[in-house]
Amino acid sequence: MMERNTPLILLVWLVWLNGCFLSEVNGLRAQGKHKQIQRRKSSKPNLLELPLRSAADLGAAQYFVTMRIGTPPKEFRMSVSTCSVLTWIKCSNCSSGKELSDMRFYQPNKSRTFRNIPCSSSFCTSDLIPSQSNDICPKRDAPCRYDYRHKDGTRLVGTIGNDTVTIRMKGNQKVILENVTIGCTKATKLQIDYPLDGLLGLCPDRQSFAGTALRQTRTTSFSYCLVDSLSPINVSSYLVFGGSNRLPNMQETDLLMGHWTWSIYYHLNVTGISLDGKMLHIPSDMWLYNPNGRSGVVILDIGTSLTALAAPVYDNLIRGLLPSISKFKKVKTEENNDFKHCFNSTGFNETLVPKLRIHFGNGAKFEPPVKNYVIGQGIKCLGFIKFDAHQTSIIGNLLQQNHFWEFDFPNYKLKFAPSTCISD
Repeated sequence: MMERNTPLILLVWLVWLNGCFLSEVNGLRAQGKHKQIQRRKSSKPNLLELPLRSAADLGAAQYFVTMRIGTPPKEFRMSVSTCSVLTWIKCSNCSSGKELSDMRFYQPNKSRTFRNIPCSSSFCTSDLIPSQSNDICPKRDAPCRYDYRHKDGTRLVGTIGNDTVTIRMKGNQKVILENVTIGCTKATKLQIDYPLDGLLGLCPDRQSFAGTALRQTRTTSFSYCLVDSLSPINVSSYLVFGGSNRLPNMQETDLLMGHWTWSIYYHLNVTGISLDGKMLHIPSDMWLYNPNGRSGVVILDIGTSLTALAAPVYDNLIRGLLPSISKFKKVKTEENNDFKHCFNSTGFNETLVPKLRIHFGNGAKFEPPVKNYVIGQGIKCLGFIKFDAHQTSIIGNLLQQNHFWEFDFPNYKLKFAPSTCISD
């Protein structure tokens, strides 16, 4: 178990295997071939709830859900990402380190409900995003393969099939989802050990877990609320499909996910950033789609820990924040070179830091608490990293915590409000 006072809560877990970096390196190969989650009306919406917890006690700056997969069902802890199509699970000890006695592995050959997806299928050749090896098909009924490569050197290799997912909700109610697309990760090259069993893909695509859950529960929205990242593992909120939530001070903004056929991410209609009410001088094209590089704008991802900003956005924001911490002793961290502005927090008071607001096109404003962007204990750091000028900016889970987020697909809306996120 991770110590509660670990500096920077092991934020080396920056964006591990969530799919966001992949598009920055290799691009999306499908170019519009994928199908987004379709609009669907239902007079009797159902409700699907999965407890959502911080993985800090496990040594990761991620959030995870627990579910049972296969028949007979086997329990797995799944990191959650709104930036990934594929849901995958370890099928062997993917860690290069020592064997872990409590490691859980997916064994599709022992599940009565597992169905292989052949490499000759249209799903494998067209719908699977992203995959660098779905063109390898030695014979028509051979399994569909994937090969994910990330710019940090991380690599995932495996095969894909369909299986049953069993979820136990409040009151011991059981919900069964059939034919859920599951990746069986058999080999990896990892830069760091990974303590969770796999990843749950929630991007706006028909083949993602979100797409499957919304279809089978006949609902049109899902939501989550992130408890504080340092919350113990027994404190949870919920990842919810369906239901109706109306919190005080609820705001909404446009989701641009239906505007660009190449994209499978939750793009936001950002117009600017302010500190203490003063707008920063950020070039307007930082918020616009760049058709040449397929980049620009801002996306939301629960699977990314730190907020990563395109260079002009990062430079202007850091310039505005530095005066508030300049009197504290600067500290150079050895844990993570991505942290450029860290300091000894003795005598630090959050009221010294300007209030950050992210402004959206329809007048909505997201105002995270200071602790979401001046992070750590003892040694604190400005919780942002710098991307290239032409890369897409990502709002990570640390900035999102202690807020409720709802994705309304029929209306292409993102709704949000402050919340403690703690469930009974």
